[in-house]
Amino acid sequence: MKKFKKMLASAFAFALAISGLSAMPVQAGQDTSALEDGTAYLNINKSDWSDFEAEYTNVKITGDGSYTVSMTAAEPVDMGEFNALEVVNGEAVMGTGSVITVDSIKINGEEVTLQGPSYTCSADGAGVNTRVNLYNEYNTPDETATAGDDKHIDQRVAEGSVMDATATLIDKEARTGISTLEVAFTVSGFGTAAAEGGASAPAADVEGPAVAHLSINKSDWSAFEAEYVDAEITGDGTYTVSMTAAEAVDMGEFNALEVANGELLLGTAYTITVDSIKINGEEVTLQGPSYTCSADGGGVNTRVNLYNEYNNPDDTATAGDDKHIDHRVAEGAVMDATAKLIDAEARTGVTTLEVTFTVAGVGNAAAAGEETEPELPALDLNGEYHAYFGLQTPTFSFRNAFDDATYGRDSDVFNQITGWDSENNAIVKPGTFTDAVIAGNGTYTVSVDGMDLSGDFASQEYFNLIFLSTDIPNTGEITISDMKLEIDGRDVTIAPIVSPDSLSYINMLIQNIWNDDVKEIGYYQVPPTAMKITFTVSGFAYDNTSAAVNEPEATPEAPSEAAPAPTEAPADNTGSEGGMSPVVIVIIVVAVVAVIAVAAVVVTKKKKSGK
Repeated sequence: MKKFKKMLASAFAFALAISGLSAMPVQAGQDTSALEDGTAYLNINKSDWSDFEAEYTNVKITGDGSYTVSMTAAEPVDMGEFNALEVVNGEAVMGTGSVITVDSIKINGEEVTLQGPSYTCSADGAGVNTRVNLYNEYNTPDETATAGDDKHIDQRVAEGSVMDATATLIDKEARTGISTLEVAFTVSGFGTAAAEGGASAPAADVEGPAVAHLSINKSDWSAFEAEYVDAEITGDGTYTVSMTAAEAVDMGEFNALEVANGELLLGTAYTITVDSIKINGEEVTLQGPSYTCSADGGGVNTRVNLYNEYNNPDDTATAGDDKHIDHRVAEGAVMDATAKLIDAEARTGVTTLEVTFTVAGVGNAAAAGEETEPELPALDLNGEYHAYFGLQTPTFSFRNAFDDATYGRDSDVFNQITGWDSENNAIVKPGTFTDAVIAGNGTYTVSVDGMDLSGDFASQEYFNLIFLSTDIPNTGEITISDMKLEIDGRDVTIAPIVSPDSLSYINMLIQNIWNDDVKEIGYYQVPPTAMKITFTVSGFAYDNTSAAVNEPEATPEAPSEAAPAPTEAPADNTGSEGGMSPVVIVIIVVAVVAVIAVAAVVVTKKKKSGK
């Protein structure tokens, strides 16, 4: 969870690196929300993903030339798994064909040896910020650009193609005890655009083999020593991959079987079915059927989730989570499958992991436009429905949408604010929600009172998310209007929108820092103790008979004991562009920028993403 939370805090700056869950404003190390478009800055993260004090020297990119950015930390820090040079809205300011080349990196005043050529990419494939990875353990350059990971498709490093470049310019051992970091770089091709089509090489030019491998992560997201046995996919048939760890590990929130370039080499409609999983030599009971998806919705690698707390199968494929739209598991539709084949309790003390799987339909391609419209729940124009107050703070204290798969109305934590302690354990924060029964046309109110969000706004003086969640089917027949927001009794200026991810139910976004339409709202002081949303509902076949303003029903007061450990990135799955995570971290999430987002939110639709 540590990684996923930081991912989200880094603006899907790496977006589980965990759709999306997902482009967000970066808040790792420095607050970049006030930086001008075209400003280059360092996005530096500590190894424990915590905040730290530092002074940054940023620079405005005005054209081709050489520039320098730097960081001076108040105390020496150990850099984490994701660190980058980024340019605010660089894709628009510099052009999608511009190139940033890192010339030198100095740590504590000494120039370090670069581990290879740098490469330029669109941060998280979002087409907004521009990124050059300085040290990113979660990504590698992508020459095809079909995954959205490298929109700078004309770029070729001096030694050859962009695939010869590296996402880890800094040596792993050089990341400790850093007091100063200085990056000198050259910008070329300023104002040029990438060629139409977004790919430097057609899929047919991608060379094999298609290799299946395990992507296993520890619970604390740290590195560990292990030997892996991969499998080359040569056609339909049964294969086995495995991992043997030097020491027993506890597996984290994201673990998967993946096939490098599987979508390009084997077809977008082939399927992978997990037949068995052995942990420490013993076959475990699968928690449901597996499903095949395009990793991160990128259309490049193929993925089968073994244990992924940030995602669920998507039958519509609109989120990019399941491009294998012809795939149906034996028991029924892909929605009957699970992203958690392994039981949560079976992930501890893992020394060996072996996965046997069957590949079918190699060479098959999903038909263009085959995505199906979601099947909406039936709307009863004479029925009763419900509305709920949703929120997320900068430290990811949250109440998610009612239909969130893990933290929604059917969970034990829905009627509370769930936060995190210093060890990233889930805890209950004070706050009592009052929900509303929607009984016909009328005006309604939802609210939260008695909150104590002390410490949640140290890095950001506004919420990540404020939203209204309803279980009203989004058929277009019901309208929510005249929304008003009060925070601690004072009106706040808002311009709410229907969430673009509200495929099944009507969810109204008031503030979502990952959606430019509602990223900024009127001023309010934080942390607040009380918030209220008032709104009008129309379109039902009857009017609210009780009054113009319906008295909402109160949900049970939040229990005082600690909440159970979370199993998914804490984010509203109605509005991220993505969803984290951290992980994210997936994560996060990614979002994700709409893919990636539920991490959160999106984060639920986004796994590890980012560039």
